Amino acid sequence: MKFGDGENMAAPTNRIDGIDFWRGLALLMIFIDHVPENIFQRVTQQNFGFSDAAELFVFLSGVSVALAYGTRFFNGETVGAVRALLRRAFTLYWVQILISLLIVGIFVGAAALWHEDDLLEDADTVVSSPLQTTVAILALLHQLENANILPLYIVLLLVTPLLLALARRDDRLMLAASAGIYLAARAFSLNLSTWPVEGTWFFNPFAWQLIFAIGIVAGRRLRRGGIGYDARLFAGCLAVVAIGAVVRTDALGYASGLWQHVHDVLDCGKTDLGVARLVHFLALAYVVYHSGLTGLMRRTRAFLPLCLIGRYGLPVFATGTVLSAIGELVETRSEDFSHTLAFGAAIVFGGILMHYLVARGLAAWRDKSRAQQSMTNRARALPMAVPLFLRKSPSILWSGTSRGVSDIWPFPKSYRRVAVVQSGRDRRDEDRHRSLDVSS
Repeated sequence: MKFGDGENMAAPTNRIDGIDFWRGLALLMIFIDHVPENIFQRVTQQNFGFSDAAELFVFLSGVSVALAYGTRFFNGETVGAVRALLRRAFTLYWVQILISLLIVGIFVGAAALWHEDDLLEDADTVVSSPLQTTVAILALLHQLENANILPLYIVLLLVTPLLLALARRDDRLMLAASAGIYLAARAFSLNLSTWPVEGTWFFNPFAWQLIFAIGIVAGRRLRRGGIGYDARLFAGCLAVVAIGAVVRTDALGYASGLWQHVHDVLDCGKTDLGVARLVHFLALAYVVYHSGLTGLMRRTRAFLPLCLIGRYGLPVFATGTVLSAIGELVETRSEDFSHTLAFGAAIVFGGILMHYLVARGLAAWRDKSRAQQSMTNRARALPMAVPLFLRKSPSILWSGTSRGVSDIWPFPKSYRRVAVVQSGRDRRDEDRHRSLDVSS
């Protein structure tokens, strides 16, 4: 079997595989940037511009929300779309709680096993005030490092109905309202507070909702045929991307200290989504979209595996977050390893393989569940395909065992085939909206 022969686990109808691909790449970059120092961190997005994988992740979340729920919202299924959004937000919530408690348990257990109190740096508050901190974790007021982007996503999903309501009137109205909130957050330092540790959310939802809203608009444009191309805008975006690459790499090493100097001048903060980060990402997204890069990547062997990872983004992200925490623990025992470079590479390769295996396993499980559901639908539809006078015959066993219809009445074709066609059509209709649900 070739690595990435994902044709057997193809994406559901109506999914846009390019979105899955870039989401999968974003998840891998997030994992690589969060695990112990390794050589692969030098080739992630953050090393070639002012933005990083976080902007890509949130932007694609907005695109996916527009495709999965916006279509239903604007087609008169408003209540159903809102319910689906709330269910999705609740799913993200319990995954966030599970991740947080699991990481705390891992660090506490390792500290007790190795007698290393320094490992309790992230879990110190939990150990000293377990009840208080547990309540804070449940309320999303206490967020562990590297496990703080899902709370942002939860808040964004909760405000999505308001954004879609504005977009129903006009996309520009929604963007104007979102930009106004962003500017107010920057001007008045608006952010959600943390507790019991005093501070604010690492990802300020009042600021990051802007890139999410832009993603919603982009998703709606994709439904209408795509985002228009403008040569002058493309040239300007390409210049922004090129300048960002030159600055971030210190002019490829020929201008030492250039990035540090520019960073101190430009608005590049991550918590409040600095203007330089926002502009750079939007320029990069426009260039990638119109450059045909997605089409080129589709021809590579990495495309299908990354699509699979992106399709099951939420469980894959949870896996990566826990693995990165385990990697931090293992790093504390790095003195046991003589080749630190090989050690870091092994963590990255092992983590990427785990990402793929989790996605692959979930795809196989979903295919099996759908096959079983299809068989159940066929069994239920079979009596409907047989004439009424035959349904009353006591000699027919509708469960598919013992004697069949053809044993007592000759037909040129089996009614079971009719039932297969009908149940297949019904299942495709039921999955039409579900296939675009955000699996991230």
